Amino acid sequence: MITFEARARVGETQDEFEHRILQPFVGKFMPRDKNADPAKEEELTRQQPFNDFREHFPEGTRERKYWKSAMPNMLSNENGWRVHVFFLENHSVLEAYQRVGDSLNQFEIENLLRANHGTAEWRKIDPDSDEFKVSSIGCDYELADGTKRARIIGNWIMVFSTKLDAYIKEQLRLISEKHANLQAERARQQQLSAPGSTSGF
Repeated sequence: MITFEARARVGETQDEFEHRILQPFVGKFMPRDKNADPAKEEELTRQQPFNDFREHFPEGTRERKYWKSAMPNMLSNENGWRVHVFFLENHSVLEAYQRVGDSLNQFEIENLLRANHGTAEWRKIDPDSDEFKVSSIGCDYELADGTKRARIIGNWIMVFSTKLDAYIKEQLRLISEKHANLQAERARQQQLSAPGSTSGF
């Protein structure tokens, strides 16, 4: 099992996170819409940028969903953020923020990165660089101390631990290796059976 150090924001405990966001006029647990349109719900789920790799999270990872208002001192249900937080061993390892109501802007991105930088500074990652290719999730920013990465996709920004990213990459490598071994064994079996299969032509 991998362990994660507690740091500001990503890396903090569930209690610390909820103590900050679940304040009056600030945020709440994501409410369930009893009359939700199934097609709309499916579309919202499909747009989640962590869908492709969430099945490779470490065992025991738990997801919690929150709503945070974008209106100071007023809990707006239309202008704010959907926040998906993944906790492992009671510490957050990935936080995905989706801007709702308005489009995600550069100032909000900078503020979210600032909230997650701890003692290190963020640096922009070139999408053509080897650093970008090292990430299984993909990244637009990485902390100078190498502990966190961030990725922006549409109205989403994800901030996550590099340890989680490395864990996912290793799981994908193992899956690829297993697939290659199965393909090689299948080819070997086909080679062995080919003389009998084609004899008589």
